[in-house]
Amino acid sequence: MADRVPSPAEQPPASAPPGCVVVCGMHRSGTSLTASLLAALGVDMGDRLVPADRFNPRGYFEDRDLVEFHQRSFARLLPRAPGHADWGWTTQACATAESFAPLRDEAQRLIAKRNSAGTLWGFKDPRTTLLLDFWDPLLPAPVYVAVYRSPAFVADSMQRLGAKVFLAHPEYAWSLWRLYNQRLLDFVRRHRNRCLLLNVEALGPQLAQFPGLLHDRLNLPLSTSDLRRQFARELLQAQDDLQHVGSLSRVAWPEHYEIFDQLEALADLPAESHDLPGSSPAKPAICLERQQATELSILIPTYNDAGLAIEALASVERCTSGRYELLVLDDGSHDPESVRILDALQAAGLPVLRQPNSGLSAARNALIRQSRGRFILPLDADNRLAPGFIERALQAFAEDPGLGVVYGDRQLFGALRNVKRPGDFSLTNTQFQNSIDACAMFRRELWDDLGGYDEHLFGFEDWEFWLHAGKRGWRFRYLPEVAFEYRVRPGSLLSQCNTVTGRLRFRRWLLTKHADLFFDSLPPILRRLAGGARPEDQPGWTPNLWQRSVMRLYWYTVGARSRLAEAVGTISRRFIAASETATESGISGHPG
Repeated sequence: MADRVPSPAEQPPASAPPGCVVVCGMHRSGTSLTASLLAALGVDMGDRLVPADRFNPRGYFEDRDLVEFHQRSFARLLPRAPGHADWGWTTQACATAESFAPLRDEAQRLIAKRNSAGTLWGFKDPRTTLLLDFWDPLLPAPVYVAVYRSPAFVADSMQRLGAKVFLAHPEYAWSLWRLYNQRLLDFVRRHRNRCLLLNVEALGPQLAQFPGLLHDRLNLPLSTSDLRRQFARELLQAQDDLQHVGSLSRVAWPEHYEIFDQLEALADLPAESHDLPGSSPAKPAICLERQQATELSILIPTYNDAGLAIEALASVERCTSGRYELLVLDDGSHDPESVRILDALQAAGLPVLRQPNSGLSAARNALIRQSRGRFILPLDADNRLAPGFIERALQAFAEDPGLGVVYGDRQLFGALRNVKRPGDFSLTNTQFQNSIDACAMFRRELWDDLGGYDEHLFGFEDWEFWLHAGKRGWRFRYLPEVAFEYRVRPGSLLSQCNTVTGRLRFRRWLLTKHADLFFDSLPPILRRLAGGARPEDQPGWTPNLWQRSVMRLYWYTVGARSRLAEAVGTISRRFIAASETATESGISGHPG
């Protein structure tokens, strides 16, 4: 059994006045906020700092010389491999104090430059957290303000950065959190009397205690300041409610929360209450129970992205009430981490179906066949439901028994942050482009009527589904409110199929499957050119080679509401008007 670590009250504080103050902790964990408070209390954080930006509008309080030293060294010492070398970690290696040993002289020159002023000074760069054992013997009587934050908050904040590396690989957030916070925990345990450890989420509610803790624990001679004027709560921005994310994250990443719980037990300023995401060590329950008669089925297919599905699942718990069921289907994931997470969620009580990889259309169809709800709501594993939509969509169905589909706006997050408002459904416009996402609520009878999602398609299957529904006469209702949050990221299924080749292949399939709809929608002049009206008494009608050629030429080149579409429409109307005029006046279009 490991030796018990004494509590802060049992540890003697630093006796001699410190020479410098180091702020350490994982990126996106509140180190900038903490450094700004130290600066307000009189600690010299440097005069050559990393400039502020939209992510930290009040500044990072990071010494640029130190940051550049770490960045240069990481780039030189770490092998080229997937990961984020700028933060000292790749899938093959990470920065260590031992690897930095040859850089001792350069580091000492940086310290001498900052130490020459003769005042109490400090510095902050989260990368230092990986190298505390390297810096500690070089610094003049250092003390440490160590900051940590719940893994769920950090992962969410890293997605808000919008950096491509984290959008494409959201699982990196969890690997980095574990590395940084394990290093932090180990160092604080070994140097407890020179460290102030705090959960940054508790800093706001207990801000008045902060100067006293700095003095009592670290013997810091500080000036007085009204920290309430300096405290910027918006720097700790997160989702409105991450409690469910934290609860499910404990199931998916228990080893991370073991580290988090040890930090909480050791902290001078732990979480104020167990209301913070993932702060409670109690085993969470999956609250999504199947009921005897369900009104709504929420269906989440996943393929190698179970880490992202945690947020989708949490949004369901946050946004739903009443009689519903949730089903998850693993469409043949082969990524070990995704498989591990799904196994853990299933063991905790979440219904998880399994099938060999068959594509998104087949996955959604399999989920609907297993579901029991009168209404269906598909949710992609990398998206999140928005509060309120489900209740208002069900109300719309209750008011209109003949309604087939209810949909709303989508809030983009990740690489983009705007709102997409599709507006009212138009069958004509949907022939050209799709504006309704798969995350829309529809009646089960609609799915039965269409024969399900088209399993020939491996992309744009929702586009064809809505087009088919409109063609069959189902009615749509648009609710002008955010229905869900759509994650924009590189490597998504849409980005993979939304290529010139992918769109041409999809268009060819649409023109084949729904040839009657597209032929009837041709401008009159082109229908005449293609051979006249389509026979109405032939439900299985297929166009001949010439008709297919005319259709493809038009539908491949004309976009909805484009200038070319307007020009063709104008020419068609004039041609028809001229023909009708000639017919009424007895003038033949052929030589007599």
